[in-house]
Amino acid sequence: MKQINILKCRVKKSPFTLIHLLTSKCNCKCEICNLWKNKEDYKEDLSTKEIFSLLEDARKAGIVNYVAMGGEPLMRQDLPEILKYAKKLKFCTIVITNGFYLKERCHEILPFTDVLEISIDSNDDLHDKMRKVNGILKRSIQGIKTCKNSKTKIIINSVISKANYDKIYDLLELSKNLDVFISFQPIDIVEGYNDSLIPKDKVIQRVFSEIINFKKLGYKVSNSFSYLKVFSNKKNYICHGPKCLVVVKPNGDITSCLNYKFYDKIWGNVKEKSLTDVFSSGSFRKFCKKVEICNECNDACVIESSYAYSLNTRFLIEKIIR
Repeated sequence: MKQINILKCRVKKSPFTLIHLLTSKCNCKCEICNLWKNKEDYKEDLSTKEIFSLLEDARKAGIVNYVAMGGEPLMRQDLPEILKYAKKLKFCTIVITNGFYLKERCHEILPFTDVLEISIDSNDDLHDKMRKVNGILKRSIQGIKTCKNSKTKIIINSVISKANYDKIYDLLELSKNLDVFISFQPIDIVEGYNDSLIPKDKVIQRVFSEIINFKKLGYKVSNSFSYLKVFSNKKNYICHGPKCLVVVKPNGDITSCLNYKFYDKIWGNVKEKSLTDVFSSGSFRKFCKKVEICNECNDACVIESSYAYSLNTRFLIEKIIR
């Protein structure tokens, strides 16, 4: 995250990252995430041409980062074309995948991908069980190994829940053995879906204290200390998420948050409304102010971006040094 982009974002009053849910189609049925259940969105995915228009609009609005996720983004055959066009527009490109199709398709996307994030929540059979896909752990690791010789930064993403909070060391060792980065975040609550997997606060505090110690020992934990201390110390933060990030759903609906509380707050659809019009509206700016007191999101992207937007000295120094 370049500091100059943060300053531009503050001056222009527009986000610097576009999180694009390319599709709600997914080959997994994860216990921690319910996006795969949004079957009504399957036939509404934006076309390749519509996504190109979205990228052009986002660039005009001052956005510099493009995050392609899902669902499972590698289930879209046109993903390489989309990423190539994003790079043509000078975006920094990030792909978040469950890794199942990575080995077969990595050669198509790596030339146009700056950061590749693979979701792995346990380095044993539990991962397959939580994803409800046999063999997905093995395929994900094979995919990571296939990508290792590229210039793309590779990160394992691990979501901490009641099911896997005792698997942290094994995940860190996986990261070490593969020589790739790893990031952690607590599970976000989806009411009525994953409530039973939410760990107690004391568990989260202990786990994230351990992660901090492992990071100090040299393990390649990509989260900042500022982020990790939010959970080890139960530290509040000011949420600047909507000022930093905009989310576009598979059908083109524009929202500001992946948190269930505000996920259905729609500002319009990219087929009919420009992102610049959204960001300049009085209602959007009032919303940005309103959510500053929200501390319910665990998302690393939201919290790290909020620290960056706040020009938090310790956070920025850590990023510059790293």
